Amino acid sequence: MVSRRILAALLLAAPGVFAAGFDKPYAIVEKGDSSEVRREDGAAITQVDGQSTRDSRRTDPIEPGKHKLTIRYDTARVTLSPEKAVREVEMDLKPCTLYRVAAKRRKKFGAAK
Repeated sequence: MVSRRILAALLLAAPGVFAAGFDKPYAIVEKGDSSEVRREDGAAITQVDGQSTRDSRRTDPIEPGKHKLTIRYDTARVTLSPEKAVREVEMDLKPCTLYRVAAKRRKKFGAAK
Protein backbone atom coordinates (compact mmCIF):
# COMPACT_ATOMS: atom_id res chain seq x y z
CA MET A 1 0.00 0.00 0.00
CA VAL A 2 2.85 2.37 0.86
CA SER A 3 4.63 1.69 -2.43
CA ARG A 4 1.48 2.62 -4.40
CA ARG A 5 1.32 5.97 -2.59
CA ILE A 6 4.99 6.64 -3.34
CA LEU A 7 4.49 5.70 -7.00
CA ALA A 8 1.42 7.96 -7.23
CA ALA A 9 3.37 10.87 -5.69
CA LEU A 10 6.24 10.35 -8.16
CA LEU A 11 3.89 10.28 -11.14
CA LEU A 12 2.21 13.50 -10.03
CA ALA A 13 5.57 15.24 -9.52
CA ALA A 14 7.13 14.04 -12.81
CA PRO A 15 5.54 16.59 -15.19
CA GLY A 16 6.86 19.46 -13.05
CA VAL A 17 10.37 18.03 -13.15
CA PHE A 18 10.39 17.68 -16.95
CA ALA A 19 8.83 21.11 -17.59
CA ALA A 20 11.04 23.01 -15.13
CA GLY A 21 13.49 24.27 -17.81
CA PHE A 22 10.83 25.66 -20.15
CA ASP A 23 8.73 28.06 -18.13
CA LYS A 24 8.72 30.74 -20.89
CA PRO A 25 7.80 30.56 -24.59
CA TYR A 26 10.72 29.68 -26.85
CA ALA A 27 11.66 28.79 -30.43
CA ILE A 28 14.06 26.16 -31.77
CA VAL A 29 15.94 26.16 -35.07
CA GLU A 30 17.15 22.84 -36.44
CA LYS A 31 18.85 21.41 -39.50
CA GLY A 32 16.38 20.53 -42.27
CA ASP A 33 16.29 17.21 -44.10
CA SER A 34 17.93 16.65 -47.46
CA SER A 35 15.56 16.34 -50.42
CA GLU A 36 16.47 15.40 -53.98
CA VAL A 37 13.03 16.50 -55.20
CA ARG A 38 13.31 19.99 -53.71
CA ARG A 39 17.11 20.06 -54.29
CA GLU A 40 17.78 20.89 -50.65
CA ASP A 41 20.46 19.77 -48.22
CA GLY A 42 20.67 20.23 -44.48
CA ALA A 43 22.77 23.16 -43.26
CA ALA A 44 24.60 23.52 -39.95
CA ILE A 45 23.56 26.23 -37.48
CA THR A 46 26.91 27.39 -36.08
CA GLN A 47 26.01 30.58 -34.21
CA VAL A 48 23.03 32.43 -32.75
CA ASP A 49 23.64 36.16 -32.15
CA GLY A 50 27.41 35.60 -32.35
CA GLN A 51 27.44 32.79 -29.77
CA SER A 52 28.49 29.32 -30.93
CA THR A 53 25.86 26.60 -30.68
CA ARG A 54 26.50 23.40 -28.70
CA ASP A 55 24.98 21.27 -31.46
CA SER A 56 25.08 22.37 -35.10
CA ARG A 57 21.96 20.25 -35.85
CA ARG A 58 19.65 21.93 -33.31
CA THR A 59 19.80 25.06 -31.19
CA ASP A 60 19.00 25.31 -27.53
CA PRO A 61 15.66 27.04 -26.82
CA ILE A 62 15.84 30.67 -28.02
CA GLU A 63 13.78 33.60 -26.76
CA PRO A 64 11.27 34.80 -29.37
CA GLY A 65 12.24 37.92 -31.32
CA LYS A 66 14.83 38.96 -33.90
CA HIS A 67 18.05 36.96 -33.96
CA LYS A 68 21.01 36.62 -36.32
CA LEU A 69 21.90 33.01 -37.16
CA THR A 70 25.09 31.90 -38.87
CA ILE A 71 24.43 28.99 -41.23
CA ARG A 72 27.20 26.87 -42.76
CA TYR A 73 26.82 24.52 -45.71
CA ASP A 74 29.64 22.09 -46.46
CA THR A 75 29.66 19.01 -48.60
CA ALA A 76 32.34 16.52 -49.62
CA ARG A 77 31.00 16.59 -53.18
CA VAL A 78 31.58 20.27 -53.88
CA THR A 79 34.07 22.80 -52.53
CA LEU A 80 32.45 26.17 -51.91
CA SER A 81 34.14 29.51 -51.38
CA PRO A 82 33.88 30.91 -47.83
CA GLU A 83 31.43 33.56 -49.10
CA LYS A 84 29.07 30.85 -50.34
CA ALA A 85 29.63 28.32 -47.54
CA VAL A 86 28.67 30.65 -44.67
CA ARG A 87 25.62 32.93 -44.51
CA GLU A 88 24.20 35.14 -41.81
CA VAL A 89 20.42 35.03 -41.70
CA GLU A 90 18.28 37.38 -39.66
CA MET A 91 15.13 35.69 -38.37
CA ASP A 92 12.15 36.94 -36.37
CA LEU A 93 11.44 33.89 -34.23
CA LYS A 94 7.88 33.36 -33.01
CA PRO A 95 7.13 31.68 -29.65
CA CYS A 96 6.43 27.93 -29.52
CA THR A 97 7.71 27.42 -33.08
CA LEU A 98 10.18 24.97 -34.61
CA TYR A 99 12.12 26.25 -37.63
CA ARG A 100 14.03 24.01 -40.05
CA VAL A 101 16.92 25.37 -42.14
CA ALA A 102 18.03 23.85 -45.45
CA ALA A 103 20.39 24.94 -48.25
CA LYS A 104 18.94 25.16 -51.75
CA ARG A 105 21.09 23.62 -54.51
CA ARG A 106 21.15 25.27 -57.92
CA LYS A 107 22.17 22.17 -59.83
CA LYS A 108 22.12 18.45 -59.28
CA PHE A 109 25.30 16.75 -58.04
CA GLY A 110 26.74 13.72 -59.78
CA ALA A 111 26.65 12.50 -63.35
CA ALA A 112 24.16 14.02 -65.78
CA LYS A 113 21.30 11.75 -66.78
